This record gives sequence, structure tokens and C-alpha cells, in this order.
Amino acid sequence: MINILGIDLEDWYQLAHRRVTGELLPARDAVLRQLDIVLETLAETSTRATFFTLGMVAEQFPQVVKRVAAAGHEVACHGYRHLIVHRISRAEFEADTRKAKAILEELSGNPVLGYRAAEFSIRRNALWALEVLAELGFAYDSSIFPIRHRRYGIPDFDPWPRRHELPAGLSLIELPPSMLPMAGMRVPVAGGGYFRLLPMAAIRQAVQRLNTEGRPMVTYLHPAEFDLQELDVMWSLRPQSGRQRWRAHIFNFHQNLRRRTMREKVSTLLREFQFSSCQEYLDAAGFDPGRGLLSAHRG
Repeated sequence: MINILGIDLEDWYQLAHRRVTGELLPARDAVLRQLDIVLETLAETSTRATFFTLGMVAEQFPQVVKRVAAAGHEVACHGYRHLIVHRISRAEFEADTRKAKAILEELSGNPVLGYRAAEFSIRRNALWALEVLAELGFAYDSSIFPIRHRRYGIPDFDPWPRRHELPAGLSLIELPPSMLPMAGMRVPVAGGGYFRLLPMAAIRQAVQRLNTEGRPMVTYLHPAEFDLQELDVMWSLRPQSGRQRWRAHIFNFHQNLRRRTMREKVSTLLREFQFSSCQEYLDAAGFDPGRGLLSAHRG
């Protein structure tokens, strides 16, 4: 069956700096080098993916969207400023998402049908965001992680791809990132951090188990995870104390741990299993073809 390869196209350095300082700097051109590696990896295995692209990165580096689209990949939306949805108002979310969608559609020349929230931040208290997405013309979302986590997730959310009915006669397809039940818990298995840390055999078994159940693996990877150069949160910081230097060291260690295994693992996965974009999965799965939601947006 078709599994879903999702790439969250953002600049690690920009977001790491904001996470530590609260200050938003322009994106670094490192994201261009990282994107080169991702596109080369996909080309080697003739795999198409969905690139959930951050609007402010696309605005600064329009060539990233044009390159992704020209290579036959799907361009989807990751918001404009990487805002945490459950911390902002409905109006702020709508404005941020509308702006990003317009930029991405202009640059790609195609309708943008998919959305993924920053840090999977559509939690139970922000499900109104799905209504906004449907109102803005999105066909599907991949933001609700059906796990328990300190920063995100709805632990009892349906882990299967489903069309969810919304008020005012609207609906939206949800493609939850993949998890597997283990020892009474829901364990995430398809993100970049887990791909870095898990042995290839465990990743392979996870895909096999999901597919046996009839579920696709829905992944979330990031360009920085493919970078051959060391990531360094201190590129723009000068820690003023020993405690700050220690925290930066720990952050760097975590972000770089086993990162050099990433490209080989993803390449192996793409050779052994069928992966493609969200659109291609939805078309193949035949989601409510009579309702024509996807075809209606394609013009």
C-alpha cells in the first residue's frame, strides 16, 4: 500500500534561535543545502513527497517552492510563522494560514490542499482550527498526533485516516502521524527523531505492522535531519553563563545524535516500501469519491 512521505520544510536555525531567545531572525541559506540532499534522496528512488512548507521560508527563498513543485512533489502548507495553534486566536490562525496558502499557491502554480500545524499544535482545545482549514479550502490536515505528549497530541484521537464532518456542512480529511500501541501506550514511530534513534530493523517492522493493519505510515521529516554538517544552536548565541552553555550543549547533542544515519535509513525505506505524497495516497485510497472534495479543488 502507499505510505505517506511528509517533509516539514522549515529552517532549523531560524526556529532554534526563536525557541531559545524569542527573537525571529531571517532564515539561513543552510535550508537550501539541506533541501538539495532531500531532493537528491527522493530522485534516487523516484519517490514523490508532500512538502509542508513554511510561508516565511518560501517568501525569503521562493526557489525552494519552485524546485519542489518542478520535481513533481506536492506543496502543502505549514503556516506562515510557525505559530503554536492552541496559543493563538481563531482570527490569528486564519490570517497566518491564509497568507501562507496564498504565497505557496502563487509560487507553485498549484492549489494547496494540505496543512500541517507547527509542532502538531492542533490539540483538543484548538479543534476549531479544522473548521478554519475547511473554510479556507484545504482538503486534508495532518496535525493531530494521536498520542500523549507534554507539548502536543490528543491521546484518544482516531489514528486512522478519516474524513471528519464539521459544522456548516463542511468536512476535512485527517491524516494523523503514525503511532503503534505498545505495552498499553501509543508510541510514535514515524518522525525524524525516532528515525534517527531507532535501528533500521525497528523502522521496517513498524511499516510492516502498520500496513498489515491497513494503515499507511504517515511520516514527518525535516531537511535539517539530512544535513551532513553539524547543527549548532549557538550559531547566533553567546551563552553568558555555564548553565546556558550546558543547556546549549545538551540541545546540540540531542539534535545531532545519529543524524548521519538519516539519509541511508530513508533511502532504504523508500526502496523497500511504497511511499508517496498525501494527494497520491488519498487518490489511491478512494476517500469518498462521490463527494469529490479533492477533485473539486484541483480545477
